[in-house]
Amino acid sequence: MANFDNAIEKTLVNEGGYIFDKDDLGGETNFGISKRVYPNVDIKNLTVSQAKEIYKRDYWDKVKADNIESQLVANELFDTAVNMGVRTASKLIQGCIGTHPDGIIGNVTLQQINDTDEELLLLRFKLAKVARYAYLAKKRPANRKYLLGWINRALGA
Repeated sequence: MANFDNAIEKTLVNEGGYIFDKDDLGGETNFGISKRVYPNVDIKNLTVSQAKEIYKRDYWDKVKADNIESQLVANELFDTAVNMGVRTASKLIQGCIGTHPDGIIGNVTLQQINDTDEELLLLRFKLAKVARYAYLAKKRPANRKYLLGWINRALGA
């Protein structure tokens, strides 16, 4: 089964440190933890340890990644949940495996994730993420400056 400690390091690299970008809807952000989502957290002084606690509780556990057999698939689902939100990431992977896209990872979704060929699932999921990012850039022109970075992240570049 997948392991959180294996997944978190890549996500922390992807998210980086403290930023306050006026075009980012999340507002003030540190290690990818945003003031908009966590208004009661001291974002500027957030520690790596605190960020890991939030990520484990609110992202890894919500997508039930401990129950995913493939570490690579769990890493991708977790990282996508961090970047797009748990519900959106869950709907995307559900669309890739043919289960009802309700945005909730349950036993049926987990079974289908574990029964799907890892390489094929990762390819489908990466393409679904790229399509979602393109949609976000089209919908909100201020997002266009993030598009290349998002695509690189989706493709693992």
